[in-house]
Amino acid sequence: MKKTFPVNINGKVFHIDEDAYELLLNYLNQLRAAFTGAEGDEIVNDIESRISELFDEIISQGAGAIVYGDVNRVIEIMGKPADISDTNEGELPPPYRQDIGAIPQDNAEAETQPRKRLYRNMSNKVFGGVLGGLATYLGWDANIMRLLYAILAIVTYFWPLTLIYLVAWMVIPAANNPRRKLELQGNPVTVDTIGQEVLSSTPPPYNNDSPDIPGIAKNAFSVLGKFVMGFLGLIGSAATLVATGFFIFFLTSLIAYTCFGNDILIESFGWNLSYNSSPLAITICSLACLAFSFCFIIPGVALAWTAGCSLFNYKGASKATIITAVFLEMLVIVATIILFIFANNLY
Repeated sequence: MKKTFPVNINGKVFHIDEDAYELLLNYLNQLRAAFTGAEGDEIVNDIESRISELFDEIISQGAGAIVYGDVNRVIEIMGKPADISDTNEGELPPPYRQDIGAIPQDNAEAETQPRKRLYRNMSNKVFGGVLGGLATYLGWDANIMRLLYAILAIVTYFWPLTLIYLVAWMVIPAANNPRRKLELQGNPVTVDTIGQEVLSSTPPPYNNDSPDIPGIAKNAFSVLGKFVMGFLGLIGSAATLVATGFFIFFLTSLIAYTCFGNDILIESFGWNLSYNSSPLAITICSLACLAFSFCFIIPGVALAWTAGCSLFNYKGASKATIITAVFLEMLVIVATIILFIFANNLY
């Protein structure tokens, strides 16, 4: 069993195990490194107060002590200090640091001027936050933006705007840290505004507010979005299973013909073996069919995974994975075209 001991957080005593305490202490130290000076101390104290409230909610639900997973979830809610800026370091870059005096006044003022940038709005999303981010960037109501998109999608038979949305989803970065959220809203990026954004974006432990009309509209779009993503997920899963089945069938046929001379499965393709102009024709055709079936496996998996990320909050694919998948898909499509042309010339 792990040792637990009492810890005082914002005037409240919580029992916390050893690993959880080390994680919490490291997190608080990073916060103090990111927010320095008197103003930074106030921000850190406010964040500690919110952490205390979240811990109090965990204990009220029956937990005997705060464990590592509890601290990790609280950190995800509050936001990691390294995510506050675009750097990989724990403290803020100039001009947001308060512990040095290395900054010309003109440059400091220029850096803190509001700069509006387009990001995907992850706090107001139905699918990937593209329309929510665009609405925030333009100063529109997100529900009106979604309604217009739905009307245009119906008028254009869905696929053009769907393709545009998927490309935007891949290209536009997410507003997943306080700095990007401020830039999306066109607010200046300073220690004070970053600290306030950290606190304001943290959901309170208890929320008894009655739903308003925009909230009801957002929930309606959210429910509709879940139905659509569920349908797309089923399509992606079915396409993957069918394409995988064909891939296995073509592979088995090729192995049976090449290694054992068994042409039963090959003949089921409808190819007449007695009129081949080249002994390579069957092999090339089989390889072309293998590549063709594989063309549907990658999009099917991507569609099913994207639906799962939206419905069940799976972790999304990294940029490297997306780029690799796109490159592989293009390579397979080119290979399929070349193999079919080559096979046609052999017959």
